[in-house]
Amino acid sequence: MKKGIALAAILLVSLSCADLADAAGFRLPDQDLAAMGMGGAFVAQADNPSALWYNPAGILQLGGTRYSAGGLGIYPVMKHENQNGTTDVSERAVHVPAMFFVTDRVNDNLAWGVGITSPFGLSTNWSPYSSTSRIATFSRVKCIDLNPNIAYKMSDRLSIGLGIDYIMLQATLDKMLDAGTGFRLDGEGSGLGANAGLLYKATDELKLGLSYRSRVKVKVDDATATVSGALAISNPVATEITLPDLIQVGGSYKASDKLTLNADLEYTWWSTYDRLVMRSDTFIALTGGATDTVTDEKQWENTWIFRAGGQYRLSDEWKLRAGYVYDQTPVPDSYFDTRTPDSDRQGFTLGTGYNAGNVTIDASYMYLLFTTRTITDSLADDATATPDALNGTYRAEAHLFGMAVAYHF
Repeated sequence: MKKGIALAAILLVSLSCADLADAAGFRLPDQDLAAMGMGGAFVAQADNPSALWYNPAGILQLGGTRYSAGGLGIYPVMKHENQNGTTDVSERAVHVPAMFFVTDRVNDNLAWGVGITSPFGLSTNWSPYSSTSRIATFSRVKCIDLNPNIAYKMSDRLSIGLGIDYIMLQATLDKMLDAGTGFRLDGEGSGLGANAGLLYKATDELKLGLSYRSRVKVKVDDATATVSGALAISNPVATEITLPDLIQVGGSYKASDKLTLNADLEYTWWSTYDRLVMRSDTFIALTGGATDTVTDEKQWENTWIFRAGGQYRLSDEWKLRAGYVYDQTPVPDSYFDTRTPDSDRQGFTLGTGYNAGNVTIDASYMYLLFTTRTITDSLADDATATPDALNGTYRAEAHLFGMAVAYHF
């Protein structure tokens, strides 16, 4: 019975199959390299195929058929300074989410397109000898969003866009139980959502944009929890993860023939991620007949993001970009853990674009500086043998760099 209760506690802590770092919560907001070069402030400019992600109404600004593909390398560095004076450092690895877009202008009033992006994910990897190894060692989530859209011109000044999000998610999580014994969760699931956008040309110089993406409930019915070592047990598990609603508003101002200035404000309903309820027929036996569910409290908070950036056209071929972003963390101190060692952060970006006939190449770099965070009493480690393991100071930074190539005909 004690082993059964212990395994139920393991599942309670470990079935957090979206708890990952390096974006706000576990979100990856940068889905285009031109946009990232301007701090991601793109909802009102929206003038390349990635408008499918930022504001689908913008694809009516594009002529003909266009393709765009790119990759973004993310290199995070995370440190935990423990109360005993030691320091744990996460494994340093480059994560490479990719994006692909295709758009087609049907006529003066109608366009369509399909985007394939990775809007949530990334990973953390802490040593099995770290002070928090019984809370988390390895965590990885892969998320793909298949997003078809249509856009319609309501008037010379107003366009609208509508789309569907089909989300596919895979998760792998590891942790230590004791020396030589580990735990792993593998799961996958899918869900449906919707998105919409508006683009309004207020004047010849000023455009205003609005974009909304609905929450998506991902049903993880195909999951397995496995204990290696002395316990050596495997259990089927089912749960649901609700990905948050997102709304963005922004403006794009053409200050001159060469200079464009953008600003966006974004709100994310992370409160949808309040708890995870795990279900398994084996929980009854494992807990001595007590229950067939285990609940993991998260209680994340809604957040704001501010973005600002600009683009300067040096010539018909070259553009220069720069931007800034301030991003709040949704993770409260009381539910902090090392699967999501998150904090408020600032981002500073630089980018460039090159046009050669029908080909456009965009490249950008972002430096993310996370606010130093000190944890003194998180509930996430209360079920472990060392209930103060998460205490200490957390420092992090990340480097993001990538390139995208677009072609139109």
